[in-house]
Amino acid sequence: MILDLASLNSVRAFAQTFLASEPRLDILINNAGVFTTGQTADGFDQAFQVNHLGHFLLTHLLLDRLKRCAPSRIVILSSNVHFLGKIDFRTIHKPGKGLWEMLTSYNSSKLANMLHARELAKRLEGTNVTCYAVHPGSVRTELGRSFPRWVFRVFGFMKTSRDHQ
Repeated sequence: MILDLASLNSVRAFAQTFLASEPRLDILINNAGVFTTGQTADGFDQAFQVNHLGHFLLTHLLLDRLKRCAPSRIVILSSNVHFLGKIDFRTIHKPGKGLWEMLTSYNSSKLANMLHARELAKRLEGTNVTCYAVHPGSVRTELGRSFPRWVFRVFGFMKTSRDHQ
């Protein structure tokens, strides 16, 4: 099924189609992410929407199914850069223009992931649905396709996804 986290309408349509066609949902892994600039049609910074808001909406639209299929779990991929994030509701609508703004948006989206996982885990206590936030480590994937070359020289320790095959 098609899902575009940069479109909240796509997230809603996906959830509706999924719920109509799939009787079970045992695990939800929120793993998509971008490191980019721009604004979505919904009016949010693209990185913040794709990395957090889209996952947040999808999770909550599917939550009743997860509860009905318990034991089940939700895994949210975050990053250890969350500690550099700051949730500023005045700027989540403003797309970043340069590398610093992209970093700020990415870090803030990862902080939002962590806060969401923590609050969701608390609210799901006793439901037999568990929620986790995980940092996958420093892996050079397609996420960094828009990084300047110097970033890879500075962070040359990053493994590629091919190193894990």
